[in-house]
Amino acid sequence: GSRVARAMRRASAAEASTSDGATARAVIKSEAAFADALRTHKSRLLVVNYGAEWCKHCAKLTPAIDALRERWGSEVAFVDADVDALPFTARAVRWTPTVAFYRNGRLVDECERAKPTQVADRAWLHACHDPDDGEGSSGRK
Repeated sequence: GSRVARAMRRASAAEASTSDGATARAVIKSEAAFADALRTHKSRLLVVNYGAEWCKHCAKLTPAIDALRERWGSEVAFVDADVDALPFTARAVRWTPTVAFYRNGRLVDECERAKPTQVADRAWLHACHDPDDGEGSSGRK
């Protein structure tokens, strides 16, 4: 299998092995919680995975997002957002899954119908380069 597939299996196994059944995934289910996430993670890249419980493609993307969450640790913030619970914030989301990238509280990029490789590439790009500072930040290479 590929490196991405192995990472996805590891993330799934790690999630399944938590002692209390809880996941490390933060799920945003209110407009106030979304605004709070933008404020809380303003100093670093925030990756928002817009999806829904009924979305089969979203479920397929989740292990890849979890693998990225594990890889980037505290350098990049990852949260899931329930489009059904966020009518204002998710009004521009036409397809699920959509993964959006925010820096300094501002949308800088998004992937509609997101695929794992797209999300990984764009997370790396935006974590390593802040367009506002004119230089690349000290992200992983």
